[in-house]
Amino acid sequence: MMKALSRFLFGTLRGRLIVGVALVHAVMMALFITDLTARQRAMLLDRQVEEATALSQALATSAAGWIAANDIAGLQELVEAQRRYPEILFAILADQEGRVLADTDTSRQELYMLDLPGEARQTVLDRTPALVDVVAPAMIGGHQVGWARVGIGQKAAGEKLAAIIRDGVAYALAAILLGSLIAWFMGRRITRRLYAVQETIAAVRSGNRLARSSLVGTDEAAVIAQDFNQMLDVIVERDAELREKTEELDHYFTDALDLLCIADTDGYFRRLNPAWEATLGFPVSELEGRRFLDFIHPEDLEATRQVVSMLADQKEVSNFVNRYRHSNGEYRWIEWRAFPTGQRIYAVARDITKRKLVEDALRQSEENLHRAQAVAQTGSWYLDIRHNKLTWSAETHRLLGRRLAGRPIRH
Repeated sequence: MMKALSRFLFGTLRGRLIVGVALVHAVMMALFITDLTARQRAMLLDRQVEEATALSQALATSAAGWIAANDIAGLQELVEAQRRYPEILFAILADQEGRVLADTDTSRQELYMLDLPGEARQTVLDRTPALVDVVAPAMIGGHQVGWARVGIGQKAAGEKLAAIIRDGVAYALAAILLGSLIAWFMGRRITRRLYAVQETIAAVRSGNRLARSSLVGTDEAAVIAQDFNQMLDVIVERDAELREKTEELDHYFTDALDLLCIADTDGYFRRLNPAWEATLGFPVSELEGRRFLDFIHPEDLEATRQVVSMLADQKEVSNFVNRYRHSNGEYRWIEWRAFPTGQRIYAVARDITKRKLVEDALRQSEENLHRAQAVAQTGSWYLDIRHNKLTWSAETHRLLGRRLAGRPIRH
């Protein structure tokens, strides 16, 4: 399941489009939510500081007379009244030296605040989302009589901010999902045309050379389909030409009187024409797939191995003669001309058995004639009228005692 999903998302155009759109939405929404959260947090903190400042100033103004009168009970009522503010953490009223006169936490009364500013001015002592601590001087007639200190938190604002973040995340997920769906539909529309071209390719691969894509338009898929159709037309035309030439070559190969052979560089017959069957008596199907050396006369094996080695080294061989065994056990003289091209060897051969028999008979006749002349002590000669040469037999040379062969006749 996971492999199929991964293959779809990262191995197909549609999946990549979905992943790309989802990533863009995720990044953009993450940046938007981060920026929105930071802005909301800064705005809430500024508002918190403003409220704390205003509250401390109002408390200082209200409590100035009570501080001057040292009315502890009135001051405590005044700080208790501040509890109605929803974000209040503490409210403190102190004299000019920082001694706590009233506090929302009564256990801190009579303690001294040591972190008050050195000047009688309103000061923000702490500024964080958890606590904004502001102190303001209580003044009467331009003279300081004490301090009012207020601490405000962001519990409710923090909850609102968390809710904003949760809503932002939900919106981001919804945007990613919606964008992915749109990308899926767009990808389906785009790739559907590509799949149409793929179906044509599959049909051609299965053997239907006449299959063509029917896409129209000017988009990329239509252009690919049109180019593919043109390529198929060219291939069909060239296949027809090649088939015609192949049939013609097969006709020549089959009807040739000479022995035609296609072999590999290891010395194995791969294709032979029917003339081999007439020459050696073996069916062509029995010869194909066999080695040269399987039919060679034992006396010709070494020479034939050397020839095969030369052909394997891409060297052409001409006028090589060896003897091949006939199906009746006799041997036929075969004259070769072979030339290698890569991993194939192409050869033309001819059965010269009759010529060899005639040559052997002529040679034997000449030997018999020479022996007869030697016994009878008679010589012979013949005149080559075309080249105007007179040739004497060996017995004639012996009888005359001088070498006259090949001399031209003098007129």
